[in-house]
Amino acid sequence: MDAYNVPVGPAAVRGPRFRFRNPVGPAVLIQSLIATQALTDAYIMASGGEDSPWLAEDMVPFPAVLQLSCWAAFIVWFFRVRANAEVLAPGSHRYPVGFSIGAWAIPLAMWWLPRRITLDIRRAGGPPHDAWLINAWWFVWLADGPLSVAFHYLFLDHFDYRNPVDQSISVLCAALAIAVIRRVTAGQPAGPLPYFNMT
Repeated sequence: MDAYNVPVGPAAVRGPRFRFRNPVGPAVLIQSLIATQALTDAYIMASGGEDSPWLAEDMVPFPAVLQLSCWAAFIVWFFRVRANAEVLAPGSHRYPVGFSIGAWAIPLAMWWLPRRITLDIRRAGGPPHDAWLINAWWFVWLADGPLSVAFHYLFLDHFDYRNPVDQSISVLCAALAIAVIRRVTAGQPAGPLPYFNMT
């Protein structure tokens, strides 16, 4: 058992339902994948939009694999930092740990629940002076996802997302997501510190 897998504070008294685990590995992985996705979007813009070589028929599997890898890695990281937050600040969260996965699949609620969970995770790591960053990321994520789909459907009557505006929003969303991941991860210490849970 390494230093990251030791329950502390009230979490240790109740039993080791959640253990503090190092969030840095998953954070580095998801940041790398998001940066790769952003560079891919920039390359698509620079090389012809929907006519880009990256979108050629023989390349079809690669963009899909990259996107799925981003989603999977983000969920792994998000679950880990949420479980860590339960150790750092037990009983102070509005939603159970399982919601860090399930909230993304609940229709309509997925548009605001993950943001609230992220804010709770950040608060567990100390006073959140950066709620604006989480809010900015979430707003741009909505603009890049659900709001973009609605706008294309209602006003443009097509779903061509390979244009400079949509691609630029995707790149901005990626930059903000990396910033949020770095800030939330940095808010969780490099190992459990008992005084976090002292009352």
